Amino acid sequence: MEFSYLNDKELLYYSRHILLPNIGIEGQQKLNTSEVTIFGLGGLGNLLSTYIASSGVKKINLVDFDVVEETNLQRQINFTSNDIGLFKVDIINNYLKNKFPDIIIERFSEKIISCDQAEDIIDASDIVLDGTDNFEVRKIINKAALNKNKKLIIGAVEGYSGQLMTVLSKNSTCYECTYENLVDNNSCSDTGVLAPLVGMISSMMAIECINILTGNKSSYENKLLIIDGLSMSINKITTKKNKNCKTCV
Repeated sequence: MEFSYLNDKELLYYSRHILLPNIGIEGQQKLNTSEVTIFGLGGLGNLLSTYIASSGVKKINLVDFDVVEETNLQRQINFTSNDIGLFKVDIINNYLKNKFPDIIIERFSEKIISCDQAEDIIDASDIVLDGTDNFEVRKIINKAALNKNKKLIIGAVEGYSGQLMTVLSKNSTCYECTYENLVDNNSCSDTGVLAPLVGMISSMMAIECINILTGNKSSYENKLLIIDGLSMSINKITTKKNKNCKTCV
């Protein structure tokens, strides 16, 4: 998006961000002129999309083929029972536009099945946020981000476990390096999911996104953050590139 100076209303609205020494006016202007793509509008994407929009990002691409179901409502907090059966991209689009009238949103309601498809969506994005719940789709998004040289933040929650990692470039440990032979056998309908942990991971993804867009250092490049919601333990594991990775090497 084109650069524009903050007006008086924006200076007041974002004043608490601007007071932060690592953001300031310059950082807030970077946020306001950034474009972000969010894949998945379930538990992670719900809160994540709200925080990204409220931070000042004016251009957001929303990607999700699914409709709202009764079982979503416990953790996907921007949906209500009136939304059941409607496309998630449409509900989140309306929610964000009502709250942030100046925002520009592009909706993609098709299922992601190819790298070319994902590359077209993220072509102009500064950061890609992956909140999907499918390993194969995450691998497609990972490959597309590497091919298009896009920064990628990946979050996941299953059961009591939350995970987070960032891929900034082909020099980073990518998703395929970390989960080379992982097979998608489970879903939240099989294993359950702790609702507040979804909010925790999505908030951390939003913080990581804001930090990177404002020129601050990534916290999760070449690292895998694992949170155990049952014991409330947090582990940050250093990861290494797989020299045999078929995606990034």
